Amino acid sequence: MKRILYILAISLSILACTDDIDKSNRFTFTGETMADYMLNRSEKYSHIIKLFEKAEMFGFLSTYGQYTLFLPDNTAVEKYLAEQDSIYWATKDSENPIYIGITSPLIEELSDSMANVLARTHLLSARFHTADMGEGAMGTRNFNKRYLGVNYKATDEDFHILINNLSAITHGDNEVENGIIHIVDRVIPPTQKNVAEQIASCSFFKIFTAAINETRFCDSLRLDMDNTYLLADVPALGYNGQSNMAIYPKSKHYKYTAFVEADDLFAKNGIYTLDDLKAFARKWYGFEDSDNPRSPKNALYKFVAYHFIERELIYNELIPHNIDKYHYNSEHAMLPGSARYDYFETMAGNIIKVEKPLGTVDGANVYINYNRREAPFNKEMHSHLSVRVVPLSEFTASKEEYSMFNQMTHNGIIHPIDKILVYDEDEMAGNILNERIRIDAASLIPELHCNAVRFNYPSQMPLPSEYNIPNEYSNSIHVRSGRLLYDVGVSSYFGDILRLDDVFDVSFRLPPLPNRTYEIRFGYYVSASTTKGRNLVQVYVDGKVASLPEDIGVLSSSYEKGWIADSDTYDNGAENDKQMRLKGYMKAPDVFRTAYNASARDDASHFRRIVSTQYIGNGDHWIRFRNISDNKCTLELDYIELVPLKVVSDPLKPEDRH
Repeated sequence: MKRILYILAISLSILACTDDIDKSNRFTFTGETMADYMLNRSEKYSHIIKLFEKAEMFGFLSTYGQYTLFLPDNTAVEKYLAEQDSIYWATKDSENPIYIGITSPLIEELSDSMANVLARTHLLSARFHTADMGEGAMGTRNFNKRYLGVNYKATDEDFHILINNLSAITHGDNEVENGIIHIVDRVIPPTQKNVAEQIASCSFFKIFTAAINETRFCDSLRLDMDNTYLLADVPALGYNGQSNMAIYPKSKHYKYTAFVEADDLFAKNGIYTLDDLKAFARKWYGFEDSDNPRSPKNALYKFVAYHFIERELIYNELIPHNIDKYHYNSEHAMLPGSARYDYFETMAGNIIKVEKPLGTVDGANVYINYNRREAPFNKEMHSHLSVRVVPLSEFTASKEEYSMFNQMTHNGIIHPIDKILVYDEDEMAGNILNERIRIDAASLIPELHCNAVRFNYPSQMPLPSEYNIPNEYSNSIHVRSGRLLYDVGVSSYFGDILRLDDVFDVSFRLPPLPNRTYEIRFGYYVSASTTKGRNLVQVYVDGKVASLPEDIGVLSSSYEKGWIADSDTYDNGAENDKQMRLKGYMKAPDVFRTAYNASARDDASHFRRIVSTQYIGNGDHWIRFRNISDNKCTLELDYIELVPLKVVSDPLKPEDRH
């Protein structure tokens, strides 16, 4: 019975994060700090105490804060050191020695630097009960700035949460004064391999590994940290120039997300060798530069590159769902049952759509290029659309060979998929991207995902509440003047927003799209700070003025914009929608909540501005927002929409309100 209740509590937190769970009787409260907890049980934890002392972090465990500690006992520490020592000496003289910094089984002989790495691996700067641990990864990176994977493993006798698919929580939810301690049965090894190396270490990814090596794409996956970024500890200005409102991101890491087919999946499609995969790739990508696999024009290279995006997306951040952390809850931000989707540029220079198709029979899963048509635009693409991202627990339980798979790496994450992923221009243009393409503004900046900025509050205190994103932080932005701020936990699409502040002049690079004519729009909301005076913003696309200046301080219910509540019309707002379009405006979509817990469509402070209609072809394209007022102002930029002209003007299928 106890096991059933334990599983039920975790399931409820995953499936209904907005539900309140009565935790009053579930957790042991000791009145101790983390340091006290270990000292009072030093016969079990003397090794981990020594490790934190060597790292000069033991005193930190006595300080005020809210942390999560994964705590291995002496037996687990001894076992880990002995294993790593044996591996080192057994491979020391081989062609590929394995050395992670441990050359002795004794804790006393562990180097201070290695102790620091191990200590930081086990500590997170936020509280997580077991009921908060959703599928995929912890919601906050550890002190090594790495995600820890979360996997569930059930047997007939018991149920465990595994960290990095290795260390099982044996006694969880021990509350102490400064956080929560989870006892684990093994040391959590620090992730040492990069994405390409981790894929290569898996015996069931041999064909994909061979493709990475053949194309030398592994050389494109080695970046980790930009050591030229020097703003981590520099004071930053926030909204309205306030000095205590914002911080700069603490790091500038490069990260990658890989979508990878296992050898068994390739075999089901008649692909058993690298040569078979080359032939398959040529079918879809052609024969250009066929004798040079390292050329970006080569078919195999294109195939591999389409499987990688330059940002780190854990499972529930591929598309925001079941995220519940300080100051942000994804299930509160979005209205129930509304499909969620976003678009990301791949390393092949084209785009994928990631979707959680809520409201359909597939709504429990996350898909790449989800197909909503009865038949694909290109019939041969039938087996390569609606590619499901396989959750870690499902993948590791599906076959014994996969049981020890760890998807977390030194510089990114690996997601297994259930179909072979292929890009076809005709299919994307005629089907998957033949729709209103709404891109969350924060998704335009990959570095927000790479550095634990996206969906994270800068502090566990009320202030600072924003991140100041400097010009040099991303190649996808150009901050000429003013400030570009990121805020989360606000009333907006996906619950986060980019705030353009002061006398701003900020540009964003748009993702690559099929060549054609688009109607370009942006969504924003009018805050109390922008309703005073004239707040004129000029929008440019590719350096050219795209529309008349927009007064961002005027509510959509004003005469200029013409918003009328649907409930105040005789036809539920149909005619009002037409009148607003004639003025260059649209009501906000009905898929996310406002501060009043209602649909954004029903709130006059949220709406869309139609910027222009123009052709977008090959090459980079930029949208620019410039404050041309005589005063400082703030644009709360929520999302960008690029809508194929055929979709806008289709009389048989009018654009929906979502």
